[in-house]
Amino acid sequence: MANSFKPAYRRQKAVMSTSVKIIIILLVVLVLTLSAFLIKIIVSNALDPGIVYPSDTEEFTALPRDTEPDETEENAVKLTVRALDTSKFDAKAGSLLLVNKSNGYKLPSTVSLVNLYDEKHENFTLATISEQLTREAYEALCRMTDAYAERSGYCPLMVVSAYRDEEAQKKFYDDYVVNESDKAYVELPGYSDHHTGLGFDVKLYDKDGASYSYGRYASERAAWLVENYKYYGFIMRYPANKGSTTGIDGESNHFRYVGLPHSVYITDNNMCLEEYLSYIRSFTYESPLDITVEHDEYSVWYCKDTVYVPRDGDFTVSSDNLGGFIVTYRK
Repeated sequence: MANSFKPAYRRQKAVMSTSVKIIIILLVVLVLTLSAFLIKIIVSNALDPGIVYPSDTEEFTALPRDTEPDETEENAVKLTVRALDTSKFDAKAGSLLLVNKSNGYKLPSTVSLVNLYDEKHENFTLATISEQLTREAYEALCRMTDAYAERSGYCPLMVVSAYRDEEAQKKFYDDYVVNESDKAYVELPGYSDHHTGLGFDVKLYDKDGASYSYGRYASERAAWLVENYKYYGFIMRYPANKGSTTGIDGESNHFRYVGLPHSVYITDNNMCLEEYLSYIRSFTYESPLDITVEHDEYSVWYCKDTVYVPRDGDFTVSSDNLGGFIVTYRK
């Protein structure tokens, strides 16, 4: 019995020895693998501590530093307005009045005039002691001639004919019109731009007492004036190439105050007053005409039955003498 038992025991012992060896080998492999992995992590952290690497499949977009959100219409400050009845405004007052052969005008009693002789100004001369302008036009004329004198040492501007009432215009018309062709250069009484108190004719007056036609000598003796009158609110009322629209052939010596920014826009865009007032009708307070004059920004719009004005800020309202009103808002 003993002899038959021993061989079976030896075979079981041999099988167990083989299993142990396999387990030991697997454990060794596992330990080596874990050791290698730990060593890799330790070395990586030692070389680049604090760096987090994205996975190979992750997608990302780099954002620029200090990125500011773009201003959109939603972020922009919208202009708030209030609606006013046209009865609150004088239909015969303002710097943008249109007076021509088709649109008559009489200065209302609510508009006062400045006698230029009574309020003498050192930087322009007068043809007569009776010249008059509205306060607004007079002050703009003073600023312009002061700037001229400051840059050139002397301003040769002479105001020849400013405000005329109907009686004065009739006398001027009767004296001036000799031939039919003369009517192309002068308006009938009641239809003259001179009735507004915003327009005036000029000559150039030298220190020696000699006077010259502005049209003939302007480019030589008054170059600064030619280039800069628009910045003081003035336009050339009757450009030479606009006679079919204005009704008056070229008259370069007739200045007209319309105010900023209108004077700059009209001049820069080769318009006459008639064209500008027609053009401005297409702009509303919701979609205004934006005009920049040097560092100042303006919005301009037209109103007919209701006048929409800003609730806050600097603005003016002018009649166009055609049944409408122009609002000028300085931003």
